[in-house]
Amino acid sequence: MEKTGRPKKILEVALLAGQIMCESNAESYRVEDTMNRILTYSKAAYAVAVSFSTSIYAVLDDPTYTSGSYVGIKRITRRSNNLNKISQVNTISRQLLSDKLTVDEAFNALQQVRMNKPQYNTFWSSLGVVGLAVSFAVIFKGSVMDVVGAFLNGLMLAVVMHYMDRYLLNEALQNVVQSMFVTIGAYALTMLLLPTANPNAIIIASLMPMVPGTAITNSLRDIFREDYLAGGARMMEAFFSALMIALGSVVGLAIIRSVVG
Repeated sequence: MEKTGRPKKILEVALLAGQIMCESNAESYRVEDTMNRILTYSKAAYAVAVSFSTSIYAVLDDPTYTSGSYVGIKRITRRSNNLNKISQVNTISRQLLSDKLTVDEAFNALQQVRMNKPQYNTFWSSLGVVGLAVSFAVIFKGSVMDVVGAFLNGLMLAVVMHYMDRYLLNEALQNVVQSMFVTIGAYALTMLLLPTANPNAIIIASLMPMVPGTAITNSLRDIFREDYLAGGARMMEAFFSALMIALGSVVGLAIIRSVVG
């Protein structure tokens, strides 16, 4: 006989694990694999999970379920690159399957993972943005002045990113505003502080921290595993992000031209 509430709780654990992984930008096949492993812990005759880039679905059914099958859906409304949370979810799922955690303990642990603050604080995140901008300036064979300009522009980008996250603007608007500031900042630096620097090199290096590289990589990984719908959705997401970055740069160039004449 069905243990009251047990299949439903297992379904909730699987959905929460999938939600955290999707929000942390895990590949769809990885999300499905983790969710299906958790669902099989119920020993139900039918247990399946499906993950897309914007939503996840899970179903549990068995002839012993007197109250009918259990179905759960979650909408993914936010996303960030957080490999640490993905690793924590995998650890919790393994502990559940090896009976080191009860279902309730696993659910509480997952809730704690989702509520945890980012692994790195604002200082280290900003340092990473600045470091990326400087690194790409070197990779693109920029001059010393280009590297200095990328450092200053990357610092400005880190500040703008911080305030964009603070006021919870949507990702598309964030990309437009950030790339606009990067473009204007590069030309301002070359006109006021670094006359020998190449503004184009500074712009390209400073835009690289915003490029949706993870989304592109994950979309290809999903497509190569024949998960075309999820892979196509992620590819569209990456394309849209790149489009917004380009739009912001165009707006920034238009502002510069209108001011300089």
